[in-house]
Amino acid sequence: MSKNDKSKLMISLDSVDKLKWSTELGKRLQSLRGDIPMRTLADKVNNNGVTCTYQYIHKLEVGKAEAVSTDLIVAICNALDADFKQLFPAVYIDPSELLAILQKNVA
Repeated sequence: MSKNDKSKLMISLDSVDKLKWSTELGKRLQSLRGDIPMRTLADKVNNNGVTCTYQYIHKLEVGKAEAVSTDLIVAICNALDADFKQLFPAVYIDPSELLAILQKNVA
């Protein structure tokens, strides 16, 4: 795969240490958080066994983080009762799209 290759690759989230973060993801996180105070969210994440501060949540929401651990992202999603794909929809491949990719690679 070249740097410019936009092919999709399926890999277990357990095998990924960090994911690239962006301003768009920060806005999505802020939307998912809604009216929940950042301190409350940080406390919920910490109660899930992952260290997080409200300052770091702010950093995420304004897009200042470059890469975020998958453990933290999963803990934030759990604290928000949100599915991982609500925050990272690009990580998931539609089954029909997967079939098209497989057929293309077999041909």
